[in-house]
Amino acid sequence: MVGNRQVRHTFHNISDRTRSISNLTDGVIQLRPLTQADAAAHLAGEDEEMAKWLSGGRSTAATVQTAIDKFEEQWRTGGPRRAFGVFDCSNDQLIGFVEANLELLGNPAEVNVSYGIFFPWRGRGLAGRAIDLVAEYLRSATEARGIVLQIAPENGRSIRVAEKAGFARVGVHEVAEGQRVRYVRKL
Repeated sequence: MVGNRQVRHTFHNISDRTRSISNLTDGVIQLRPLTQADAAAHLAGEDEEMAKWLSGGRSTAATVQTAIDKFEEQWRTGGPRRAFGVFDCSNDQLIGFVEANLELLGNPAEVNVSYGIFFPWRGRGLAGRAIDLVAEYLRSATEARGIVLQIAPENGRSIRVAEKAGFARVGVHEVAEGQRVRYVRKL
């Protein structure tokens, strides 16, 4: 149970060389690893806001395919980045993504999480649901003890997601991309 949401686990392989990974759902959304079959939908879902806050600029078909290749390789090799697509359970449509980076912060007890929900689905609490599901995955599959969100101070929408999802603001710090507000939540 995550909050008041029931979480169901099923297991599958994304290729015959891939170890089993969790496929998480709360009945409204489902998380599963992104694959090349998701590339076109992922590119179509990116808007200016996602490009600004997450992609570092507008993506192209080639950059999305390259990113997904890297994500698939991370899953195959047990690498530190776990990228999930966020899918609508009612129609299996890709509506966003969430990524857990196990090494970005340099502390195995903390996991950096980033997320994005495509424009038509924003404002419905789906980013918070995705964070809850990735937290469930992290509890069962890693040694992590906490989630960290690093949000640009001017990204009000993500700050509201962090606050509604029960994260505590612990300060502002400098990273290569500029200032980030740091939010934390225990797993």
